[in-house]
Amino acid sequence: MSKDVTVRHEHHVFHNPPSATPAEVRAALDRGDIPVALDATVGTALYGDGDWKELQELHLQLLKHDDRQVSALAATCLGHLARVYRQLDERRVVTALHRARSVPHISGTAANALEDIEFFLHPQRARWRGRVWKAIRPWTWI
Repeated sequence: MSKDVTVRHEHHVFHNPPSATPAEVRAALDRGDIPVALDATVGTALYGDGDWKELQELHLQLLKHDDRQVSALAATCLGHLARVYRQLDERRVVTALHRARSVPHISGTAANALEDIEFFLHPQRARWRGRVWKAIRPWTWI
């Protein structure tokens, strides 16, 4: 199966960029090449071919980046790391994402990353929470 998946949807083209390293992300950011940095950022998180601790540190740093796209994507990538590696320094990452939820342009991606972390690091707890939530929402019974 190819790692580079392209999906067309109306006027947008979505793709999974190739695997990348933290050095490639930093080099692109140093050059001010945000589109390349964004692709490389995703490429560091999707494939499981790096050191999860190094990648976690990269994405925690990028969560504070001045560029809004970079910082929002860093939150998403922390969720990807939970999915791919099934481990994180959960206390540090969750604390950082909770703080990031107060930043308007990161709020949604941080909330999604927190859900991913719970789902992939604590699947039983996530399943039970989903069952309880469904039980207390009667409109979902239909």
